[in-house]
Amino acid sequence: MSFTQTVETSKIEAISAPFPNTKGTVTIKVLNSDQSLGPAVVLLRMEPGSEIARHLHERTTETSYVLDGDFINEGVSYPVGTEWNVKPMTAHGPHTTKNGCSVLVTFSYPSALDDFQLA
Repeated sequence: MSFTQTVETSKIEAISAPFPNTKGTVTIKVLNSDQSLGPAVVLLRMEPGSEIARHLHERTTETSYVLDGDFINEGVSYPVGTEWNVKPMTAHGPHTTKNGCSVLVTFSYPSALDDFQLA
């Protein structure tokens, strides 16, 4: 089997999430930003008590999967192993966590990092 790209997440530097009105500590590791290799992929980490404001993506579809912790969206807690999809122009959030969480997020192009609007 051959791969075009492999990523060792432990070698990727976490950066502050570039989302407006974020509270607490929220970081991302960009795992794929090459459109020719598929969707944009980020590893999102929310530290305890952090929050990402309610928002929407005008042209981007978002798919997320809870890897660990307690991810809360609009007051509903989603356990490890939960996957969900958000169509463009659909407001969602706020995203919060009590104890911290990690979420694998994929974005269709254009990337949500360029397509984030407060709702």
